[in-house]
Amino acid sequence: MRILARAVIAAATIYAFSAAANAEPVGNASALIPDAVQAVPQGTKSDLKLRDAIIRNAELATADKGALEVTFLDGSKLTMGANSRLTVDEYVYTGPGGTGKQTVRYTKGLFRFLSGSIPKDQVKIETPTVTIGIRGTIFRTALLDDGSGFVSVDFGPNGEEYDVFLTSKKTGKVITLHSGQKIGFDSLGVFEGITDGTIEGCQ
Repeated sequence: MRILARAVIAAATIYAFSAAANAEPVGNASALIPDAVQAVPQGTKSDLKLRDAIIRNAELATADKGALEVTFLDGSKLTMGANSRLTVDEYVYTGPGGTGKQTVRYTKGLFRFLSGSIPKDQVKIETPTVTIGIRGTIFRTALLDDGSGFVSVDFGPNGEEYDVFLTSKKTGKVITLHSGQKIGFDSLGVFEGITDGTIEGCQ
């Protein structure tokens, strides 16, 4: 029995060490309206508190009346509205002026993304049906359970104009969207016409 107990303790210690080693912080919860939770890889869900570390490959989710802002190490910011879910799939940041890579996968909900210092061609947002690439950008996304949704592009604080590039995973079609514009796409990633406007509900 003692040998078995020691084996169990040793296995638990190894598991805990492995989980801790994989718990790589990529930013923090910089603003929060409870409730929001984080499910870390090989771990359990936990309620997020202000300034809690956000872990790479963790799934983040907000409640029906929740909201969460994540500030990443490179200064990029991602705001989640109510009843939203995403995963930070990939994040590498080597410091100001260095290289890096950022990939975030939206599952559903309302999102606002503000780019940081990672080279823009190394930043992308994945949805079930559309991939979004950026160029010095503030943009919003609304995503439904079936993978359909909308994207709109903000102007900068001083009137700067930005672009995003949307690629349909089904058809391969690429659309360029500019500040002040909005576009929808269906559950197959087929784009609708570009209109003027912005997505409301996520600041």
